[in-house]
Amino acid sequence: MTDQPITADSALKLHPVWRQAAMEAVATFQYGETIPHDWLLEHLEIESPTGLMTADQHRAGQFELLRRVDGFKDVMLTDYQRYLVNVRGAGYKIIEPPHQTAAALRRLQTDLRKSLNAAMSALVHIDETALSLDASRENAEAKAKLKWFRTVGTKRLEAPSATQESDDEA
Repeated sequence: MTDQPITADSALKLHPVWRQAAMEAVATFQYGETIPHDWLLEHLEIESPTGLMTADQHRAGQFELLRRVDGFKDVMLTDYQRYLVNVRGAGYKIIEPPHQTAAALRRLQTDLRKSLNAAMSALVHIDETALSLDASRENAEAKAKLKWFRTVGTKRLEAPSATQESDDEA
Protein backbone atom coordinates (compact mmCIF):
# COMPACT_ATOMS: atom_id res chain seq x y z
CA MET A 1 0.00 0.00 0.00
CA THR A 2 1.29 3.45 -0.87
CA ASP A 3 1.12 6.62 1.16
CA GLN A 4 0.01 8.75 -1.78
CA PRO A 5 -2.84 11.16 -1.07
CA ILE A 6 -6.23 10.48 -2.68
CA THR A 7 -6.96 13.06 -5.35
CA ALA A 8 -10.15 13.80 -7.30
CA ASP A 9 -8.84 11.65 -10.16
CA SER A 10 -8.09 8.71 -7.88
CA ALA A 11 -11.28 8.87 -5.79
CA LEU A 12 -13.27 5.70 -5.40
CA LYS A 13 -16.03 5.32 -7.95
CA LEU A 14 -19.23 3.36 -7.80
CA HIS A 15 -19.59 0.27 -9.93
CA PRO A 16 -21.12 -0.31 -12.42
CA VAL A 17 -20.40 2.97 -14.16
CA TRP A 18 -24.06 3.98 -14.41
CA ARG A 19 -24.33 4.11 -10.59
CA GLN A 20 -21.56 6.73 -10.50
CA ALA A 21 -23.15 8.61 -13.42
CA ALA A 22 -26.52 8.64 -11.65
CA MET A 23 -25.01 10.00 -8.46
CA GLU A 24 -23.27 12.77 -10.44
CA ALA A 25 -26.44 13.50 -12.45
CA VAL A 26 -28.47 14.03 -9.28
CA ALA A 27 -25.84 16.48 -8.04
CA THR A 28 -25.70 18.28 -11.41
CA PHE A 29 -29.26 18.37 -12.80
CA GLN A 30 -32.54 19.47 -11.26
CA TYR A 31 -36.09 18.30 -11.93
CA GLY A 32 -37.27 19.59 -15.30
CA GLU A 33 -33.77 19.77 -16.77
CA THR A 34 -32.54 17.63 -19.64
CA ILE A 35 -29.41 15.52 -19.24
CA PRO A 36 -27.65 15.95 -22.61
CA HIS A 37 -26.54 12.94 -24.63
CA ASP A 38 -22.94 14.20 -24.61
CA TRP A 39 -22.94 14.34 -20.80
CA LEU A 40 -24.31 10.79 -20.65
CA LEU A 41 -21.74 9.43 -23.09
CA GLU A 42 -18.93 10.98 -21.07
CA HIS A 43 -20.19 9.84 -17.67
CA LEU A 44 -21.19 6.37 -18.86
CA GLU A 45 -17.67 6.08 -20.30
CA ILE A 46 -18.84 5.39 -23.84
CA GLU A 47 -16.07 6.14 -26.27
CA SER A 48 -16.98 7.58 -29.65
CA PRO A 49 -15.95 5.19 -32.39
CA THR A 50 -12.96 6.22 -34.43
CA GLY A 51 -12.22 4.88 -37.86
CA LEU A 52 -13.99 2.11 -39.66
CA MET A 53 -15.71 -0.71 -37.85
CA THR A 54 -17.58 -3.80 -38.84
CA ALA A 55 -21.35 -4.10 -38.54
CA ASP A 56 -20.84 -6.51 -35.63
CA GLN A 57 -18.59 -4.04 -33.81
CA HIS A 58 -21.13 -1.25 -34.35
CA ARG A 59 -23.98 -3.48 -33.12
CA ALA A 60 -21.97 -4.48 -30.04
CA GLY A 61 -21.28 -0.81 -29.27
CA GLN A 62 -24.97 0.06 -29.60
CA PHE A 63 -25.96 -2.79 -27.28
CA GLU A 64 -23.40 -1.67 -24.71
CA LEU A 65 -24.69 1.91 -24.93
CA LEU A 66 -28.26 0.67 -24.47
CA ARG A 67 -27.24 -1.50 -21.51
CA ARG A 68 -25.53 1.40 -19.76
CA VAL A 69 -28.31 3.91 -20.47
CA ASP A 70 -30.96 1.43 -19.26
CA GLY A 71 -28.91 0.82 -16.10
CA PHE A 72 -28.57 4.57 -15.59
CA LYS A 73 -32.32 5.15 -16.03
CA ASP A 74 -33.12 2.31 -13.64
CA VAL A 75 -30.78 3.63 -10.92
CA MET A 76 -32.08 7.17 -11.39
CA LEU A 77 -35.63 5.93 -10.82
CA THR A 78 -35.14 3.35 -8.07
CA ASP A 79 -32.34 4.94 -6.05
CA TYR A 80 -33.00 8.66 -6.63
CA GLN A 81 -36.70 8.81 -7.60
CA ARG A 82 -35.89 10.62 -10.87
CA TYR A 83 -38.08 9.48 -13.78
CA LEU A 84 -36.42 10.09 -17.15
CA VAL A 85 -38.09 10.49 -20.53
CA ASN A 86 -36.29 10.63 -23.83
CA VAL A 87 -36.11 14.01 -25.55
CA ARG A 88 -35.31 13.04 -29.12
CA GLY A 89 -31.96 14.38 -30.22
CA ALA A 90 -31.27 16.14 -26.91
CA GLY A 91 -31.03 13.68 -24.01
CA TYR A 92 -33.24 12.62 -21.10
CA LYS A 93 -35.51 14.99 -19.20
CA ILE A 94 -35.93 14.55 -15.45
CA ILE A 95 -39.68 14.65 -14.92
CA GLU A 96 -40.99 16.68 -11.99
CA PRO A 97 -42.75 14.48 -9.40
CA PRO A 98 -46.23 16.02 -9.96
CA HIS A 99 -45.98 15.05 -13.66
CA GLN A 100 -44.43 11.61 -13.18
CA THR A 101 -47.72 9.69 -13.03
CA ALA A 102 -49.00 11.17 -16.29
CA ALA A 103 -45.65 10.58 -18.00
CA ALA A 104 -45.56 6.95 -16.85
CA LEU A 105 -49.10 6.36 -18.12
CA ARG A 106 -48.24 7.97 -21.49
CA ARG A 107 -45.26 5.63 -21.82
CA LEU A 108 -47.45 2.66 -20.91
CA GLN A 109 -50.08 3.67 -23.46
CA THR A 110 -47.46 4.01 -26.17
CA ASP A 111 -45.92 0.63 -25.35
CA LEU A 112 -49.33 -1.03 -25.14
CA ARG A 113 -50.43 0.38 -28.48
CA LYS A 114 -47.25 -0.84 -30.16
CA SER A 115 -47.65 -4.32 -28.68
CA LEU A 116 -51.34 -4.51 -29.52
CA ASN A 117 -50.73 -3.35 -33.08
CA ALA A 118 -47.98 -5.93 -33.58
CA ALA A 119 -50.20 -8.71 -32.20
CA MET A 120 -53.15 -7.63 -34.35
CA SER A 121 -50.94 -7.55 -37.42
CA ALA A 122 -49.89 -11.15 -36.74
CA LEU A 123 -53.54 -12.19 -36.31
CA VAL A 124 -54.78 -10.38 -39.42
CA HIS A 125 -51.97 -11.34 -41.78
CA ILE A 126 -52.44 -15.08 -41.62
CA ASP A 127 -52.97 -17.58 -44.39
CA GLU A 128 -56.57 -18.42 -43.51
CA THR A 129 -56.69 -21.15 -46.16
CA ALA A 130 -54.19 -23.12 -44.07
CA LEU A 131 -56.34 -22.95 -40.91
CA SER A 132 -58.74 -25.62 -39.74
CA LEU A 133 -62.24 -24.57 -38.75
CA ASP A 134 -61.26 -24.62 -35.05
CA ALA A 135 -58.05 -22.64 -35.69
CA SER A 136 -60.01 -20.11 -37.77
CA ARG A 137 -62.54 -19.68 -34.95
CA GLU A 138 -59.69 -19.27 -32.43
CA ASN A 139 -58.12 -16.60 -34.66
CA ALA A 140 -61.43 -14.71 -34.97
CA GLU A 141 -61.95 -14.80 -31.19
CA ALA A 142 -58.40 -13.57 -30.58
CA LYS A 143 -58.94 -10.64 -33.00
CA ALA A 144 -62.20 -9.73 -31.24
CA LYS A 145 -60.52 -9.84 -27.81
CA LEU A 146 -57.66 -7.69 -29.04
CA LYS A 147 -60.04 -5.14 -30.60
CA TRP A 148 -61.95 -4.93 -27.33
CA PHE A 149 -58.78 -4.55 -25.29
CA ARG A 150 -57.38 -1.92 -27.66
CA THR A 151 -60.62 0.08 -27.44
CA VAL A 152 -61.49 -0.30 -23.76
CA GLY A 153 -58.17 -1.08 -22.08
CA THR A 154 -56.14 1.82 -23.44
CA LYS A 155 -58.99 4.32 -22.98
CA ARG A 156 -59.15 3.53 -19.26
CA LEU A 157 -55.50 4.47 -18.89
CA GLU A 158 -56.14 8.04 -19.97
CA ALA A 159 -56.27 10.56 -17.15
CA PRO A 160 -59.84 11.63 -16.40
CA SER A 161 -60.75 15.12 -17.52
CA ALA A 162 -62.21 17.66 -15.10
CA THR A 163 -65.72 17.02 -16.48
CA GLN A 164 -65.36 13.26 -16.07
CA GLU A 165 -64.26 13.72 -12.47
CA SER A 166 -67.27 15.90 -11.68
CA ASP A 167 -69.59 13.39 -13.41
CA ASP A 168 -68.11 10.57 -11.34
CA GLU A 169 -68.67 12.49 -8.10
CA ALA A 170 -72.36 13.17 -8.86
